[in-house]
Amino acid sequence: MRNTIHNRPTLTIAALVMLSGSIAACATAWNMATSVLPGEKEVKNARPAPPFVAESFKDSVAVRFLVVGDWGTGAAFQKRVAAAMAAKAESEKPQFILSTGDNIYNSGVSSVDDPQWKTKFEDVYTAQSLELPWYAILGNHDHRSNIQAQIDYHTKNPRWNMPARYYKISKAIDPSTSVEIFAIDTDPINRNDTAFIAQQNIWLRRELAASQARWKIVLGHHPVRSHGGYGDQDYMLRHIKPILDSNNVAVYICGHDHDLQYLKSPQDTFFCLVSGAGGEARHTGYGENTVFAATNGGFNVIAVTRNRIYIEFVNIEGKTVFAHSLRKAY
Repeated sequence: MRNTIHNRPTLTIAALVMLSGSIAACATAWNMATSVLPGEKEVKNARPAPPFVAESFKDSVAVRFLVVGDWGTGAAFQKRVAAAMAAKAESEKPQFILSTGDNIYNSGVSSVDDPQWKTKFEDVYTAQSLELPWYAILGNHDHRSNIQAQIDYHTKNPRWNMPARYYKISKAIDPSTSVEIFAIDTDPINRNDTAFIAQQNIWLRRELAASQARWKIVLGHHPVRSHGGYGDQDYMLRHIKPILDSNNVAVYICGHDHDLQYLKSPQDTFFCLVSGAGGEARHTGYGENTVFAATNGGFNVIAVTRNRIYIEFVNIEGKTVFAHSLRKAY
């Protein structure tokens, strides 16, 4: 396993972040706003990062995957992030890719034959290292058109996987240990579609409670916690947070805010990872619950071992700008 220690000037003491149970970690963030160019977005109240360790898990017993969100613009920004993803995938050999939604801008697709599949997906992620299964969910922009077409697109392109509006992904870490990812559709929660919310929440509670996985991750589009443009989402706090808190979920992964964030509120049992920096950038910021925040493009690399979830933040240039691990002591 290759470890690389990154040192940057430290101006302040990082806040102490409480992990699940009694585990604690001290972490803050690399300041992407230190050299903001005209037209780039800023990270407000950004803090310098203490040293962190970037690791490789390609030769480890681990489930490895990339996370990217809010990507389907077809523009140069998306292609730069895709190139960085390709380089990272070439070196780290992930097994699949998670999409946090808003797969096709601005209004989803009309059918499985919509030409946007080619211009905003097939012609962008062309590197051999990215010829991997993609597991996708719906974002609010995808809901503007034919959402069934995104489910059915697998019949034309087997790389694309969205078997339903909500579903479960199970991956074995070793013969006796697994990680399960529970993918949900959060746009109806935003729109207060009570019938869909009730149906999906019954499924989510049942599946999480029945899961024997060592690690549980939930994937949705809208944030629970954020200090980006949208902030904490009240409807997610009401409908989703209680389910995560009561079912030993380690991380909630989302997009919607066009940035990268990592947050831990003392009111939550889980961490929040915002990964919506695949297609364009917006201003973001630090708040009281922020562990790390960055903008101007990027994605995440995640490796899940028996005792750790390793989360790496990679910017549009392919540089690792932060990394953090969640650990189980038993």
